[in-house]
Parts: sequence; structure tokens; C-alpha cells
Amino acid sequence: MPRRQTDKVSERKEQVIEYLRTYGELTTSRLIQMTGLSHSQIFYILKLLEKENLVKEVKRGKIAYWKLVETKEA
Repeated sequence: MPRRQTDKVSERKEQVIEYLRTYGELTTSRLIQMTGLSHSQIFYILKLLEKENLVKEVKRGKIAYWKLVETKEA
């Protein structure tokens, strides 16, 4: 049985989406600095958002950048 997302997780997801909307691509490290969350916390949020097809990971060498998935609106 999947775990129910808490309000705190939902708030963190919205916060990350807003940062990505504002700044475009951000590294995991930069998101950690901006949110004050630990690496495991931010990675969990990013993976949830990736699973929901809201963000995607772009690797450039050893550095991972995250950006919003572009939606095609008619």
C-alpha cells in the first residue's frame, strides 16, 4: 500500500517547483542551499516530482541539473 503524502511533502514539492519556475535549471546542491533541506530530503522530493512527470534530471558530466518538464499547451 503506497504511503499517503503529508502536507509537509506537498509544501516542499510546491516550493521546489516554484524555485525551478523562477530560476530555470538548478543543481541538487543549489536546491539544498535554497530550501535548507538535507540531501536525502530534497532527493526524495525531486524523485516524487520526477515520477509525477513534473521535473526531469539533466546530467552534464558529474553534475545533475533539475528542470521543469515542458508541457505543450494548445
